[in-house]
Amino acid sequence: MSHGQEGRLNIVHLTAHVGGGIGKALSSLIAGDQGSTHHVVCLEQPEKPQSVTQLQQLGAEVTVCPEPAMLAHILGQADIVQLEWWNHPATLQCLAGLDHLPLRLLSWCHVSGLFNPVLPQQLLSLCDKVVLTSPCSLQAASIASLQAVRPAQLAVISSGSGFAEQPLPVRRADEPLQLGYLGSLNFSKLHPRYVSYFSQVALPLTIRMAGDVLNQQVLQQQAVAIGKPDLLQFEGFTAQPARFLASINVLPYLLNPSHYGTAENALLEAMAMGVVPIVLANPAEQAVVRHGETGFVIDSAKEMAHTLQQLQQAPDWRLAIGQAASVQVREQFTSQAMAAAFARCYQAVLQQDKQARPFSQAIGSSPEQWFLSCQPHPQHFLQQQWPQLLAGDGRYALLEKTKGSVFHFHDHFPHNPALADWSRALACCNDN
Repeated sequence: MSHGQEGRLNIVHLTAHVGGGIGKALSSLIAGDQGSTHHVVCLEQPEKPQSVTQLQQLGAEVTVCPEPAMLAHILGQADIVQLEWWNHPATLQCLAGLDHLPLRLLSWCHVSGLFNPVLPQQLLSLCDKVVLTSPCSLQAASIASLQAVRPAQLAVISSGSGFAEQPLPVRRADEPLQLGYLGSLNFSKLHPRYVSYFSQVALPLTIRMAGDVLNQQVLQQQAVAIGKPDLLQFEGFTAQPARFLASINVLPYLLNPSHYGTAENALLEAMAMGVVPIVLANPAEQAVVRHGETGFVIDSAKEMAHTLQQLQQAPDWRLAIGQAASVQVREQFTSQAMAAAFARCYQAVLQQDKQARPFSQAIGSSPEQWFLSCQPHPQHFLQQQWPQLLAGDGRYALLEKTKGSVFHFHDHFPHNPALADWSRALACCNDN
């Protein structure tokens, strides 16, 4: 066993990129883990250089787009390879070329696997350890199958952390209700009928929407349709989420029931700052919000109206719920707890010998096979059953331009005929 400098473990993170939530998660882990050296290998050029700089400032080595020989050398030197898993085409392509490389493998799953995309069971069965980012993933079919055979292979470590360092704004009971939403307005994440949940609210209210301008027109039309043209105030993307969250006290965080998320950083960040969350009974949100204690879980417009009425009439109670939410998140989701949990996983993985993994048998050896390995209904693509694919709210994830969709894979592999056909046919069917 060849440990890194001064006998410390050498952990190599294999990731498509270090943008957004994944960059924040890796920064938190590396900041909390003083017992290992961390080398982050990015398979794509970073969109924002500061995401790489931040990792380097924490002491991590970062290699971007290495040639195959260099990649094999880096992975071969690792005590443990930590696969930062979601269904990115670059990741799948990379893995399919690593069949003959002996390594110890831990996978940290950054999607829930409950809907689209699924967590590929054959790939995860090749791992020495599979770490989920939310306990909700234990409900996923592929994870349940793994748990039945090798329960010790699984662990749950949230990718959300670092909230204790955020300033906690002073909140007062005499403040009026101030509602806001922070996050994507893409309907693969935001509930496509978000506005309808406010149709029975009698209180005069405005929800400040901090996010991209996508779907702004559709949402505004929905607000007009329920007779509340001033319901939504669109503020666009904010580079200062903490400042936005300090100015609201209730977060109606209503997501698409089939969304792919797990840790829900925007939700955790809001709770850490004492904002009261209102969520739907989706698995990922229910794993975070304790109904009636640190927020509210609703399932109808009637319940939304009742909850907001309660929060309006009992401001001291609203304040107490927000404070409890802040304590929960700040104490539960820390860099130190994350690093300690990973240290236990690393020690377990170290008991295994390095061995080669037949990745291409698990995920396939061609781009369309890589894509299908992460689809809940691959037969719909193979049999060109486009109406079935586009039924229900799950269609929004299928129509994403990125996020591992068929369009994302086609952009990555433009000369693959199957991906070209599928993306063209799916777009055509959706347009019609």
